[in-house]
Amino acid sequence: MLRSTRAALVLLTVGCLFGAACTSETSDDDSESVDADDDSDTSAPAEDDDGPPAADAEGITDDTIKISLIASDLAQLSEQNLAPEIGDAQKTLEAVVADINANGGVAGRQIELVPHVISGTDAVLNPDVGRQACVQATEDDKPFAVIITAAITAETIECAAVDHDNVITMTMDSWPDSYYAESGGRLFSAATHTSVGRQREYRAWPQILDDAGALEGKTVGIIRMDTPEQEEAVEEGLKPGLADLGVEIAAESALPCPEGTQTCEQHDVAIQRMRDAGVDFVFLTAQTLVGSATVEAAANLGFDPEWATIGNNVTDTVSRFYVNAKDNYNGAWGIDTVFPEPTAEADTCNEIAVAGGAEAFPSGSDGYGYTGVTCMQLQMLVAAIEAVEGTITQAAVIEALEAMSEVPMAAGPTGSFGPDKHDAGDWVFLSRYDAAAEEFVPVDNATPIPVN
Repeated sequence: MLRSTRAALVLLTVGCLFGAACTSETSDDDSESVDADDDSDTSAPAEDDDGPPAADAEGITDDTIKISLIASDLAQLSEQNLAPEIGDAQKTLEAVVADINANGGVAGRQIELVPHVISGTDAVLNPDVGRQACVQATEDDKPFAVIITAAITAETIECAAVDHDNVITMTMDSWPDSYYAESGGRLFSAATHTSVGRQREYRAWPQILDDAGALEGKTVGIIRMDTPEQEEAVEEGLKPGLADLGVEIAAESALPCPEGTQTCEQHDVAIQRMRDAGVDFVFLTAQTLVGSATVEAAANLGFDPEWATIGNNVTDTVSRFYVNAKDNYNGAWGIDTVFPEPTAEADTCNEIAVAGGAEAFPSGSDGYGYTGVTCMQLQMLVAAIEAVEGTITQAAVIEALEAMSEVPMAAGPTGSFGPDKHDAGDWVFLSRYDAAAEEFVPVDNATPIPVN
């Protein structure tokens, strides 16, 4: 799959992905959370040898398992080259559900899929629409699990996984540790190495660059967005990673980002702060349009450091935003998580999707990659449900997911889950921005680098 295949990539927008989290009255301290290790419930009926396993979980009847879908429709943005082609997640999952149901269903039951599709820019710019979809998919649908696909805001993820304790939430992108901790074990991110936890990836970042000889003799600065998610990742990931190497931070700047906007402010102020401190190597965590505006401001002010970036910035789609300052950005180091070649599991998923009426994409394209990831999110959940011995409960399925020491991915090496690890991504590789190509190009043939 192309390197622009990112699970939460979009955009015009990622300011929204890293914006303020949604809140809900259900997130008060007295709300219940699920303990994946709690198997003390003995009130459920025993398993019937002549029928499907007994269930003691919302969204599961004797005949069905209800699963809600929250997805985005970016077709219009894709036509404007503002988002990658991600295909139609609803059609993909409907095809996968039909295939599973035709082959006996899951745990003796048929899957009932309830879709909620957010169209166009609302998917990435309107937190209220995402919050409404979250409430519908959790409180109204009362499903067993919610699958959240590409280009859905961080607010929506937190709304489903943290503010509602009645569902398991399957996602596909990189989230801060706080989301996992506050979800009571219900949040998982799977099927792509973009699902590596934010702090884990940020902490590994300096060591990877140091191993490549990029930090030797450098005076380091950090430019980030002034959002809770970026602050958490920098404070708990990037800064400790630099401290491990004995690298001091000469300057840091947090760009103010008004809520609901696509851009941030005071790029010139950030650049001047870097220049005044003698910085010649900048860790740019500010994403998409915010990051490109920062580099353009540097070019306009004659500030020409070496850049290092991460996340959506490394994708082909977002790389186009840097064209106005591409000479200043040339040679920038990127931590890449989207491996080029699809796996056999992704190939099978695309075959199932196309056979069920979803659009066919060329192997290696964005649409091909997203189809594989969306399909595998559901397949992973189904595998965990099938693995439960005895009564099907939310805690039992969480435990089954945690027992998956090897997790298939849409591209690259296998990932993993564990009792304290619900982010499946385990590998990255180095890329560098090529001004002539106007995109990041893999270093060392995209050799996988472990992120522990």
